[in-house]
Amino acid sequence: MPPIISARLASVLLFAPLLGLCAPADSAAPPAPTHPGEIPVESFFRPRSVRSPQLNPAGTHLALLAHDLKNDANSLAIFSLADMQVKGVRGSTDPNIGAFTWADDERLVFSIVKDNHYAWGLYAANRNDPYRVTTLNSRDVVQVLGVPRQRPDSLLIWVQRDARYDGRDNGVQEIDLRRNQRNPGDVMNVRHSIPIPRGYAGVRRWLRDRQGEIRYAAAHSKGRISLLRRDDDKWAPVAIDLALDEPLAVDTDPNILFVAHRNATGARDLMRFNTTDGSHGPVLYSDEKYDFGEGTVHYSAAEKEIIGLVYARQAPEQVWLRDEEAALQRRIDAALPPNHLNLIASRSRDGKRLIIRSSSDRHPGSLYLFDRDKLQLKELTAVAPWLPERLMAPVRLMTYKARDGLKLDGYVTLPLGHDESKPGPVIVLPHGGPWHRDVWGYDPESQFYASRGYIVFRPNYRGSTGYNDEISHRPRMEFRRMHDDVTDGVRALVAAKIADPAHLAIVGASFGGYLAVAGAAFEPGLYQCAVSYAGVFDVKTMMKDDRDNDNVFRRDWFRRELGDPEKNREKFEAMSPLHSVDKIKVPLFIAHGTEDNNADTEQSHRLVKALKKAGVPHEAMFIPGESHGLAELKHRVDYFTRVEAFLKKHL
Repeated sequence: MPPIISARLASVLLFAPLLGLCAPADSAAPPAPTHPGEIPVESFFRPRSVRSPQLNPAGTHLALLAHDLKNDANSLAIFSLADMQVKGVRGSTDPNIGAFTWADDERLVFSIVKDNHYAWGLYAANRNDPYRVTTLNSRDVVQVLGVPRQRPDSLLIWVQRDARYDGRDNGVQEIDLRRNQRNPGDVMNVRHSIPIPRGYAGVRRWLRDRQGEIRYAAAHSKGRISLLRRDDDKWAPVAIDLALDEPLAVDTDPNILFVAHRNATGARDLMRFNTTDGSHGPVLYSDEKYDFGEGTVHYSAAEKEIIGLVYARQAPEQVWLRDEEAALQRRIDAALPPNHLNLIASRSRDGKRLIIRSSSDRHPGSLYLFDRDKLQLKELTAVAPWLPERLMAPVRLMTYKARDGLKLDGYVTLPLGHDESKPGPVIVLPHGGPWHRDVWGYDPESQFYASRGYIVFRPNYRGSTGYNDEISHRPRMEFRRMHDDVTDGVRALVAAKIADPAHLAIVGASFGGYLAVAGAAFEPGLYQCAVSYAGVFDVKTMMKDDRDNDNVFRRDWFRRELGDPEKNREKFEAMSPLHSVDKIKVPLFIAHGTEDNNADTEQSHRLVKALKKAGVPHEAMFIPGESHGLAELKHRVDYFTRVEAFLKKHL
């Protein structure tokens, strides 16, 4: 096979029209930084210039989101791969595009972010006339599921929330893509509806068969999930244990599922599962340590078989089940910079054109167009060209033992030029969730702290997703043991003379915010300060608040897994740092968005009140209009600027 041809300087020519959308309003560019500490806060946390690249099924056109820094908004840019001419979906009010997908080779559908926080509605445009936008739905939170093969002018959408009524799951609707205007009375042209199966509160996931039809639903009731199969609009339960078999995809026979099966050792096996008789096929692939049940699959061009899996091991990986694809991956890897992750971001229906996203721990990523017939690889653009790779910090995997002997992973980011013969100041940065995990790769928050001279430690404590049963599943609700795992990781850093015990801080958001304050409360003397954004500090109150929101599954599931807080008061108080404020002896920085509908802002207000009463030094920052994440760039810059000053003062 001839070598892959790499055209790595093509980005200047191919994407010059697009990059004009991403440039700052001031044409006078600041001087390039020569030291990591010179990189402004905004450079780490501004959105990437382009994201979500998607080829149309024929592989003739590329669409992606292009960020406009001046307005902090996304436009939808469409390119013809024949001449790289660019057009954009930009209505008269310059909408901020939230998410999009190709409905077919000609049409795109997309949502619009109306308040910088939530993507509402569904709109359509033709790639040849992108400024003419058709409104399909303006009132709901919608997820596009796809187009049925037998009805190419239809679109299946999941109406996850109806803004006019109670905010609950409203099932799947099949709508007509050919319409040019909305029906009178603000009603979609709905061809068919698939409601939530009777007797269930909602659906966690819909599965389509190879013809694009809704075939399965993972529906929930009282905190438990059941799998149901749909035949002729009738639902029937499937005899499957979802704790053992995680559905990945539907086989060519709609009665057969590909599943990630948990075997006797707690590892995962890729197998077929027959939903009519409950039998399993032979093992197609296995992983003893990592869980591919939350990953995605690659199909062959004819979509008759799974040829690969994409999931997180130490880093995100593409695991190929066919030798031909594995050999091609090795050739692509050899043509791109060493030590990079080279993952398929999009592919044409026939698999002959691919968009490759190449990234590393020090490089946020570049996009490449790969032509399989020509064996040609063209660089399109870097996603964050303002960040010099040479000034970014390296990331290493660290394995350590928890106090009960369980082996856990963590990731250590070392500041550029760090003298490894000497321990240094460390920021412990536990992830949120807790059902999430960190991986090797580029992380903007870690790079920001490293640029300011701090070592950053991101531990994957028990309950973190993506591992085998022993780490990810059995201990998924053991909040205090998760805290202990973070503590054990920090002590391992100190023992290895990586961390200076006199200069330790813990910083986190969401569940990471809980762990930050828990670290200050439950480990007095370990840290010099702590920072929380959008944390929860009283688990009992959190469960009470869940009774009042529309997340029925979370409410019921928490109660089933954790128990009744009224009957287990000591247990809930022991895991809640709000009840141990008197043990906190170090300064805290507490921040929260005022419109957080995930973790109630009152959690932080109550903590601040308790800190004042206990005389604990602290700073508080309540950000008007912000939600659970920091959606607006100006708020991200303000927050991290204040956190930087707080850490400089106390660490």
